[in-house]
Amino acid sequence: MIVTLHLGKFQYKYGIFWLFFRFKFASLPDVDYPSVIIPNLRQNFGRASIPMTLERGALLHKRYRIVEILGQGGMGSVYRAVDENLGVDVAVKENLFTTDEYARQFRLEAVILANLRHPNLPRVTDHFVIGDQGQYLVMDYIEGEDLRQRMERVGNISEDDAILMGAAMCDALTYLHTRKPPILHRDIKPGNVKITPDGHIFLVDFGLAKVLHGSQATTTGARAMTPGYSPPEQYGTARTDPRTDIYSLGATMYAALTGIIPEDGLARAMDNTQLTPLRKRNSKVSRRLAAAIEKAMGAA
Repeated sequence: MIVTLHLGKFQYKYGIFWLFFRFKFASLPDVDYPSVIIPNLRQNFGRASIPMTLERGALLHKRYRIVEILGQGGMGSVYRAVDENLGVDVAVKENLFTTDEYARQFRLEAVILANLRHPNLPRVTDHFVIGDQGQYLVMDYIEGEDLRQRMERVGNISEDDAILMGAAMCDALTYLHTRKPPILHRDIKPGNVKITPDGHIFLVDFGLAKVLHGSQATTTGARAMTPGYSPPEQYGTARTDPRTDIYSLGATMYAALTGIIPEDGLARAMDNTQLTPLRKRNSKVSRRLAAAIEKAMGAA
């Protein structure tokens, strides 16, 4: 716990943000944590890659009335729907790959999320299978825009906003990383940070999440990365640990403050490029915050 005595308006949140990076992040060597991996179920908002399988107005599972499509990806779509039993909006995520392995892994994502209780994470409320059609995951519908959309709309975010967002995500990651067993998100990027109209922050999309188990061998069937936001170990077979999320959080904050995706982690690891100092791209950012973000990305 951080005790605040006569601090400025943002110093408390800043302290959380700074201490999280300072004490939880080190360099990114390979580590020996075996794991069970959930496959890539990310939605690519705005990039329609498969046809919409559920029509607007359709009633799913005799309960969820489809309102609109929120996003599409290679394994299915995400919809906004109304839970007609409770009269509330929900998000419905589908998995159209019905093989035993994909079904098992999709269910594992549901189990992970259903057991999480944190103010910066969505809740899962239902999971079901419809014959050969697919699997469905029902969770909180988070109203608002994601950080990527915010950046496209207003440009670079302010340092004060970055600190508040970073502190909220640090809080969520601390919660995830201290579960027993620990949970890694592994897909932190602007598109997976939701901002509600009243400014509340949610870390969403656990399609790449990983549960760390000390007695199981690593499963390599599901691996994906986002250039600029993923650390080097996500590009190959190296094992990941909580520092993977710290790197991606730092990269997300770098992009939010500069409007530029940072140099790719793998290219940097191979000495093909170097990280451009954050303050070179935005001199208005304080030295302390820039140092914390660069530390998260292994550049300080």
